[in-house]
Amino acid sequence: MRKMIAFLFKTCLMLFMIGGTCLVLGQLAGILFQKGDWIIKSWELFANPTFIISAIAGIFGFILGYFPKEKVDEERVYSSDEVSEELELVR
Repeated sequence: MRKMIAFLFKTCLMLFMIGGTCLVLGQLAGILFQKGDWIIKSWELFANPTFIISAIAGIFGFILGYFPKEKVDEERVYSSDEVSEELELVR
């Protein structure tokens, strides 16, 4: 269940970041080319979907905080002693 919610959270996060980028770039293009219609059209196209998806991502992130974190294999995690020993060998 955690993996599914994490996937949905990451997907919504990427979608609203892309939507926000399109919104800002559209408005920036409207400012640079002095086309007020582009600014308004960019807002009309991207604002509502971006805000809705960001709210959904926030809900998924909130729900994700209630699931226990996945346990990490100790083989993949280095302790600080192992890292310092490897650094000593490199020197």
